[in-house]
Amino acid sequence: MTISRLSILIATVLLLASVQSKGDEMLYRTLQHDGLDREYFVHVPADADERSPLVLILHGYTSTATGFATMHDLNRHADDHSYIVVYPQGSHFTDTAEDGQQYRVTSWNLFGDAVSRRNAGPQCTEDALVYPCPPECGECGQCAWPSCNNDVEFFDRLFEALATEFSYDENRVYMFGESNGGMMMFRLACDRSERFAAVASLIAQMPEGFVCSPSTDLPMLLRYGGEDQVVRFDGTPGSADGFIYTSVTETTSVWANAMQCKAGPEPWHNEYAQIAGLQCIVHSACRVPGHEVVSCVNPGATHEWAEQKFDGWTARCATPQQLALMPDQIPCPPLPDQRSTKGIDVIWDFLSRYRRENINAR
Repeated sequence: MTISRLSILIATVLLLASVQSKGDEMLYRTLQHDGLDREYFVHVPADADERSPLVLILHGYTSTATGFATMHDLNRHADDHSYIVVYPQGSHFTDTAEDGQQYRVTSWNLFGDAVSRRNAGPQCTEDALVYPCPPECGECGQCAWPSCNNDVEFFDRLFEALATEFSYDENRVYMFGESNGGMMMFRLACDRSERFAAVASLIAQMPEGFVCSPSTDLPMLLRYGGEDQVVRFDGTPGSADGFIYTSVTETTSVWANAMQCKAGPEPWHNEYAQIAGLQCIVHSACRVPGHEVVSCVNPGATHEWAEQKFDGWTARCATPQQLALMPDQIPCPPLPDQRSTKGIDVIWDFLSRYRRENINAR
């Protein structure tokens, strides 16, 4: 980085910091795991206390923790509803594009650990896009792309750190993630389901052969795009990169069967989903009364959370706090005056109806 570019970056960071609004404020934390400094950010509403829920939010591939929070205007929603929100940062490295420009790759290891990376089925086509190989993986196969760090254990350490520093209602811990973050949500919800009261996935299913279900009853909402060509909803290869994911029908059926849901699939009527333009179905009459497995489609949406974003923004940006860690990222602009809640209202309305004390191990 040249001196002039560094000077511009520092000036930009100082400018953005000077106009930072309440909704931008996040605490920056790190913890050591597997010899790495792993980062996470926490937003605590002013009126939060030991009765407040906690929501874990996982960004997508190549996104940043603070960029995802800013792009989707999530902190202001947390302020409105008095829940603590945690944004972990996936592991990351820099790669070089064909034009010689370097860019940062961020990802989650949705497979849990190296042992579980079995050849469970065709996960991409022969002519699929080849993604950069994370350095800790050594050599990557044709269909490999996430990191090889043990992110399940990272989240174990994260919850230990959160319980030490923050007060919140442990029976009201929720999680959702987008794309690669939604896949990591599935991994955690299956392997550590006892931590959560309810979960949600955005534009994400597990790779072919890796569909899973929770070990404890766990309500789940899955939101997908009808025109998504990265993570197709029907189990066919996506035209964007040639990768194959479990269908929405199989994902929800496996989850509902594990929860012993007797009714559905049938239409799910929800005022927030209707406002957001979503069409939803539900599996209900589950082993635990009131639990549901819901899937919602935005028929015209591609691989994006279309109901909850500002046009022209990117989740690859970073706020002033995170720019110190990722100086080559695009600085996130200040939040605009207009609000965006249609997408997060659907997620929060679903998650917030559940408490963990009603969940029993099977």
